[in-house]
Amino acid sequence: MLGLRFNFKSYLTNRVHSSGSLTNARCFVLPAFDARRGQSVMREVRLSAFAGTALAGIALAGATLLAGGSATLAADLPAPPPVYEPPPPPVAIGGGWYLRGDVGVTQQHLKDLTNVDLDARVINAGNSIDFIKQSFNPAATIGVGVGYQVNNWFRADVTGEYRTRSRYSATEQILRPDGTTAANGVNYFDASKTEWVGLANAYLDLGTWGGLTPYVGAGIGFARVRIGHFRDINLTPGNPTVATAPAGTRTNFAWALHTGFAYQFSDTMKMDVGYRYLNMGKGETGGPARNQNGGGTSQTPWVFNNLHSHDIRVGLRWMLDAPQAQPVHWDEPVIRKH
Repeated sequence: MLGLRFNFKSYLTNRVHSSGSLTNARCFVLPAFDARRGQSVMREVRLSAFAGTALAGIALAGATLLAGGSATLAADLPAPPPVYEPPPPPVAIGGGWYLRGDVGVTQQHLKDLTNVDLDARVINAGNSIDFIKQSFNPAATIGVGVGYQVNNWFRADVTGEYRTRSRYSATEQILRPDGTTAANGVNYFDASKTEWVGLANAYLDLGTWGGLTPYVGAGIGFARVRIGHFRDINLTPGNPTVATAPAGTRTNFAWALHTGFAYQFSDTMKMDVGYRYLNMGKGETGGPARNQNGGGTSQTPWVFNNLHSHDIRVGLRWMLDAPQAQPVHWDEPVIRKH
């Protein structure tokens, strides 16, 4: 029967094309049974104009029914699933904990060296004190710290450092009112100094260009200053005398100013090169200076006033919370958009 329907459709189509319309077709091929041959055959049936018109109406109704069924079927289909848009990758803002380590070199200074007892004696005699020169030798610093990078422009850390021994030397002269040097009026001093320094620091990172990030900062904390090996040598010609004082330790308020730049050479490591001004307060000996023969020369310690330092430091910062690539979890079917 399938083959007969196909023939019928083909023949009908040919007739319509040849006659111009379905109503003008006058014959159709229909399936029939040929008893003499004992098989199904196609026979041409001639129709009247009325029958052709009726058949055309039936064909049109069938086509309309098929079209309506197709539209109904399309309406019954479920809507396509929404297109899944993966979330944007996380934006690194520079936040996270870090460890730091630094080494540096110092150039240290002080305002003056005083002794309340001995200085009062000089002033009461109408004389004055003048330091011809005084200085500290350069020393090294070794420090560690832990900090937190809050965002791209602000971070803070806590640092601790040891400052190695620096030798102090100075020459003092006592002047009469007329400007001449008093008798026994030239003294030479030397001593050694070390410090432990702890600071809480805050920094502003000023932007990044070519991997370089300049910054400024400030810090406050403490400085534990130790003075040792103190000597006071009076350079009187032919009769020099030497006085010594025991070592002393003093803890002061300290503050610092920072500037420098950092260079990031990996996801977790930054190199820090910076300058720091550090003010450490005072240092003092452990007691009054005494002559080597045991005689006392003063009742008060020697005080190193306004100790401060210009430091150049190089260090590394190890970022503990470096931004990591986050895996994308596909919880919805993925629809490719065209």
